Amino acid sequence: MVSTQTATLALDYVKTIGVTTNNMGRGFINPYDVAFSKDGRIFVLNHCDSARRALIRVGIMNWDEDYLGEFGNGAGSGDGQFILPVAMAFDSQERLYITDEQNHRITLFDLAGNFLSKWGVLGSVDGALNGPSGITIDADDNLYVVDQNNNRVQKFTADGEYIMQWGEAGSGPGQFNLPWGVALDSPGNVYVADWRNDRIQKFTPDGQFLASFGESGEGDSQLHRPSSVAVDPEG
Repeated sequence: MVSTQTATLALDYVKTIGVTTNNMGRGFINPYDVAFSKDGRIFVLNHCDSARRALIRVGIMNWDEDYLGEFGNGAGSGDGQFILPVAMAFDSQERLYITDEQNHRITLFDLAGNFLSKWGVLGSVDGALNGPSGITIDADDNLYVVDQNNNRVQKFTADGEYIMQWGEAGSGPGQFNLPWGVALDSPGNVYVADWRNDRIQKFTPDGQFLASFGESGEGDSQLHRPSSVAVDPEG
């Protein structure tokens, strides 16, 4: 366990973007993740509940609160469709990758929202997925995908070719219990929100364990079911 120091972080409220809606168009339904294009547009993943599956989509807005459009074809397993979409990330070419924990796959769109491809099969062998959740992309456009139910992180090329993996079920260093979110820092180290172990783990880009942050509880530096992680420019 890495020792931590308690610090006070001041966050000033700026504005709220979006409203709740039961229709297509302006607003969000159960927003699960957000990604930003290079020109500053805000892409919001609408997860939706069981009664409104037809409205699963990605909505696009800007800082001025203009609703700029949406894409995705609602619930299902066809091209551009989702059942339980979880997370998304842009690569250097501004292609958007979205994980789907129920379809056990990654779906790829271009910046205009056009469906490009999908890949992934249910299983536990190298390259197969079981409940993919968090996703992040490195400077070489390699994808790190949290393979939730297999308790591992898998690394793929931008075209979905398997590169490597690490992790197994457990609570020791480098082990996971239903991991969820993932992020990279500037040098490319990988941070994983280890959901049921109530901690964040840090790894090298090739999966070597470096550190663990957090423990179960409600006090300073303690966590209860962390689902996501982010790293600022200072690390």
